[in-house]
Amino acid sequence: MNKILQKLDTVGLLVLVAGALRYTVTNVWDRWTLALFIAGSVLVVAGIAANYRQIMTALGKRSTKYATNYVVSVILVIALVSGLNFLGKRHAKRFDLTAGGQYSLAPQTLQVLDQLVDDLEIKAFFPGGSYPPLEQLLTEYRTRNRRLQFEFIDPDKRPDTAAQFGVTVYGTFTNPFTGTSLKSGTAVLFYGERQEKIEKRSEEIREEDITNAIIKVQRQESKKIYFVLGHGEKDPGVSDRGGYAAAKKALEEQGYEVGTVNLVSQGGVPPDARVLVMAGPTAEPFEQELEFMDTFLKSGGGLLLMVDPSPAASLSPFLKAWGVVPHEDVVLDVSGAGRLMGAGPSIPLVMQYEGHRITDRFNQMTYFPYARSLEIAGDKPEGISIEPVLKANPNSWGETDLKSSEANFDEKSDIQGPLNLALAVSREPKAPAEGGSPPTARMVVVGDSDFAAVPSFQSQGNGNLFLNMVSWLSQDEGLISIRPKSPQDRRVVLTQSQQSLLRIITVFLLPGAVLAAGIIVWARRRR
Repeated sequence: MNKILQKLDTVGLLVLVAGALRYTVTNVWDRWTLALFIAGSVLVVAGIAANYRQIMTALGKRSTKYATNYVVSVILVIALVSGLNFLGKRHAKRFDLTAGGQYSLAPQTLQVLDQLVDDLEIKAFFPGGSYPPLEQLLTEYRTRNRRLQFEFIDPDKRPDTAAQFGVTVYGTFTNPFTGTSLKSGTAVLFYGERQEKIEKRSEEIREEDITNAIIKVQRQESKKIYFVLGHGEKDPGVSDRGGYAAAKKALEEQGYEVGTVNLVSQGGVPPDARVLVMAGPTAEPFEQELEFMDTFLKSGGGLLLMVDPSPAASLSPFLKAWGVVPHEDVVLDVSGAGRLMGAGPSIPLVMQYEGHRITDRFNQMTYFPYARSLEIAGDKPEGISIEPVLKANPNSWGETDLKSSEANFDEKSDIQGPLNLALAVSREPKAPAEGGSPPTARMVVVGDSDFAAVPSFQSQGNGNLFLNMVSWLSQDEGLISIRPKSPQDRRVVLTQSQQSLLRIITVFLLPGAVLAAGIIVWARRRR
């Protein structure tokens, strides 16, 4: 019996280890784990009580004291390492050493995460219950804001949970061109009582998908963007060259509702409109339509007006009433910067921006095929603020002779650069609105509509600039910045001779040097 009692402490330690392993594997503190810890603790105490005399006798020995010091030192080292590991996990800090910052979250993502005031939970449904690329990305999100938590679920092992959230999209996709395989799945975001779902069938979930979903799930209301049609404007329903289908899709991914409106048949601006977009009208709108837009602006709406060069409509009377003068010219850029993209002088390239909120921290190139210049009126109406958003470079000019086949700068008629390509107009109301803050009229005027059409929308920073303009007009200023970047192909291409040299160095020279050093040290010690 005494022999059994003497082994109780050992058995207790084994039970405690079993409880710790169970908690590590399941990550759930259930009744079975608690029972193991309680049973192990009771057995350890009982074993110590049964072996009390032997323990006290052993503690008096000199060897025991040395052993105790050793054990205490080991425990202190383990405690120190565990504490550092705990602090590192709670306050994780990662460094992105890639040239393009590929593994750093985009500025817009950081802004969106900083706006989280409640807990955000993400459930990711993937085959096998894991997907390392997405897990690493979500770890970056959680490092930025501890309110974000995520969990990976295997829909095959937990079909009831998958069915509860309507998850049907997941699997393994093989690219027929490259032969590479990747997992596709569904991520469900929960924010308060609202939820948003991300489904990917043949591609992986990227940063822009998660950020857009967070924006959507945070919105208390869905803001409506209307494209004005009826005067030859570019249509958001057209995906061919010159259409605005890509812009519409990007707006919807940002959580906006997008529609079209004919102001004549509608009899005015729809009451749920937050922003009106008029992209390159070829005919002048009716005077009553301009009055509708003017009233909409004064009531606190946002208007994105893009006027192409002649013979397209300039909306000059309407714009002059707001302090903007559209010139009858075509902006030509002879700096040679456009040649980098294979562009001619009629496609000015913009690489530096004015200090407006729309282009804050914006560092991507944009280009504007066939644009007219804009000017701030010297006698702009009282209370109206006009700021340049972007300009063509100083080596540009506004060519006013649109009928000539050759373009030469004429000091008498042409306009010397730098020229305004986009202006931001705002006006505070004279009287406060009842029951809240007064609405601010906002308008962005751009001398070109092709910059946001297919295929220019997907090129350089054109699409980002368009989205920033809409964000400012809808007064979603927290969402204005650079959108997440796409992965870059930064592979190293070696010639055959370089590969041979690398193989010789790594396979023969480096291991041989280590072996030679070892032989030399061994020989010296033998002597």
